[in-house]
Amino acid sequence: MKVKRPNAAIYFIVYILIYPVLKICFRLKVDRKNITVPKGPHIVVANHTTMKDFLLVMLSFYPRRLNAVTAHKFFMYSPLHKLLPLLGCIPKNMFDPDIRSVIGIKTVLNRGDGILLFPEGRCSTGGAYTGISKATGKLIKKLGVPVFCCYIEGAYTCMPHWRKGIRFGQERVTFSLLFSEDDIKKLSIDDINTAVDARLGGDEGAPARKKPLRTLTSKRLAEGLHKILYWCPACDREFNMESKGNSITCTACGNGAVFDRAAKLTPVPGSVVPESVSAWFKLQVQYEMQSVDKNTEDNNTDFVDDQVSVRIPAAEPGQGMIECGSGRIRLDPKGWYFDGELSGEQVSLFFPIDTVPAMSYDHDDNFQIYSGGNFYKFTPEDKRRCLKYVILGECAHWRFASRTQMTSGHKCGFP
Repeated sequence: MKVKRPNAAIYFIVYILIYPVLKICFRLKVDRKNITVPKGPHIVVANHTTMKDFLLVMLSFYPRRLNAVTAHKFFMYSPLHKLLPLLGCIPKNMFDPDIRSVIGIKTVLNRGDGILLFPEGRCSTGGAYTGISKATGKLIKKLGVPVFCCYIEGAYTCMPHWRKGIRFGQERVTFSLLFSEDDIKKLSIDDINTAVDARLGGDEGAPARKKPLRTLTSKRLAEGLHKILYWCPACDREFNMESKGNSITCTACGNGAVFDRAAKLTPVPGSVVPESVSAWFKLQVQYEMQSVDKNTEDNNTDFVDDQVSVRIPAAEPGQGMIECGSGRIRLDPKGWYFDGELSGEQVSLFFPIDTVPAMSYDHDDNFQIYSGGNFYKFTPEDKRRCLKYVILGECAHWRFASRTQMTSGHKCGFP
């Protein structure tokens, strides 16, 4: 696989135009004092909370240029299908074995350059670390080059993907050495995964802080939050949450909280609310896990059963996804099933539960499955349910897969 070095001119232009914006608007602080970047091949791993994380890492690491491993779906859209290859990005099918991306990574390292990996594979929905594919440790062990960690703080508060636009605030990236070549030789694959989890999860190496990082604005902080917090922890009702201004409230029982500049939730009088978005999201995941367990005990194993429309990649690069049919999708302990029409033909698709360890989605639009090199976007009739179906799919993987493929992401609610 041919992977270009990141175009020096484009990289420089992006640096001089965007880096000052990050410094001014987000008060970005970069800490590289604990690392000396080698001239040879290396890998940088980072936690992933927002769509702009790749800019934070790549520009903070400048003048060293990094080839980023990027979700293949972004290469489907114009003008990214032309820009990303110029930046040396390597396409990767999300949560699906992809030998092409491994070949691309080895190509970059063999010529002495650096790789940027976001091992979580997607932006964190609730802001907490979500765990990584267990294949990460195997890849790092096989490649045997130094690995650096970039720990990102504050980005989720400034640019949560449940809210349109950005909020000016405070962000910080801290670089540290995660593994030397000697470390990698000595450590087992499981030890490598555990160490990556600890560092990217903020359990190890995160700087102590007296004051939390904050947004600089104090208005409309909670708007859009109901898109990811659809379950009320007081009355157990779903899709009755409403967010407006700095508040989120259950319209069914009145349970609610105020969201502040430090991303903390303060319950309104008489309410039962976790202290943060990530804590609430974790409880929501546990609520769905309990529903999977209860339905299984009651022999009601159709965890999802809904009518959906389907999109697949367009034939020509840059044309995105095209709607190609509709049908019924179902999830049970064995996996996902789709029965319906695609491109004018009646089809039945099956995605075994072992092969769908994690999923991605677009708010109020679709949930996505990568499997066997194929990519599908499913849009249910009630688009609010996209995230619920993603969580149920991941709960089913944890409960019924013969071997779970992801580390736990212990702050997210999975076992």
